[in-house]
Amino acid sequence: MMEILVSNVEKWLTPHLERVLTIKYTEQLKHSHFDSFDPERPYIIGFEYIGEFTDMGSLGDVLHLASRAGRLKRIIYFSSYGVYNPGRKQFNESDVVCPMNFVGARSAMLEDILVYLANRYSLDLTILRLFNPYGPYQLSPYVVPTVLERIATSGTVNIGDSEKVRDFFYISDLIDLVKLVLEKDPKGINVYNVGSGVPTSISQLIIKAQEVTGGECDVLFDATKLREEYDYDYAVADITRIKKELGWEPKVSLEEGLALTYQWILGRSGK
Repeated sequence: MMEILVSNVEKWLTPHLERVLTIKYTEQLKHSHFDSFDPERPYIIGFEYIGEFTDMGSLGDVLHLASRAGRLKRIIYFSSYGVYNPGRKQFNESDVVCPMNFVGARSAMLEDILVYLANRYSLDLTILRLFNPYGPYQLSPYVVPTVLERIATSGTVNIGDSEKVRDFFYISDLIDLVKLVLEKDPKGINVYNVGSGVPTSISQLIIKAQEVTGGECDVLFDATKLREEYDYDYAVADITRIKKELGWEPKVSLEEGLALTYQWILGRSGK
């Protein structure tokens, strides 16, 4: 298996990456990890563990040192749809980057740092703006595991707004995409939305989850779950570019993905 360097990605993604790749490193990147970089080893980075703007500066410093020393050549960045300004249409890669919260801001800031380094040091950079991946190892408070866990226990789902629309795609499709990017090795700077392109409201998600599992859960409106400064009313990807340029599109339907995730949740709880 190909060996890669990984840092600052969400922990639930790591077991899936480890199934298909040999991972060199999976913690927060620090200056002391400069020797981990190797020009022959692709680098996958996310934006986790960046709690303050000072963290972003420290991360940028070590990436700059690695790039200047010729130890960094290929980068895949797990960014977020949070870089976009909220609207009621599918987000396109050409849309203006205008984040509305800190999660989006740090995603966009790291995009800027990586684009600068790629331009200055002729790096190959693939930015993947992830929408709503889900699957085994993802836990609450993410919405999919929250709903499925409540169904498994016949519990109650506390929802701030059930009509918010999201774009869900299963984890195996993301892992297939990572393998595809590593195989195709696109040159230069490339930005892609990653999602299903299918809008699904939270209420529709709950209905589908109950249909797939054969279980039930109560749904309770909870005003404390409303996060106007964080939540988008509508966040759906336009995946035209990634289909055309990389030949990628999701293979796992929402129903199939929910069933697979539910089986993992039942196994985890010993049911």
